Amino acid sequence: MPNPVLDFGYKHKHLTDTFLVKTSTGVLHTITINRPDTTASAIVTVYDGLDNTGTEIAIITMDTAVFVVPATLTYDVEFTTGLYLEFSHAVTADLTVSYT
Repeated sequence: MPNPVLDFGYKHKHLTDTFLVKTSTGVLHTITINRPDTTASAIVTVYDGLDNTGTEIAIITMDTAVFVVPATLTYDVEFTTGLYLEFSHAVTADLTVSYT
């Protein structure tokens, strides 16, 4: 099992569209919503896969009326194919994804 203090890499992205985080096996540690979409609520679907045909890990609704930011969501789940995030529409959100 990875040591969360030492072993989790991360990607910090100011996002406007979907993105592929990793293309192999790993562990999704956390997703931190530093700033949700400022124009409208956005839904982020997290997949174990290289695109949106993979297995769903999580569905996150980012709503400025609900989230106190930053908000860190802890998962600590393994993915076997890759880690892919898809957004319901074009967004201007700021996320940090921590993973191995």
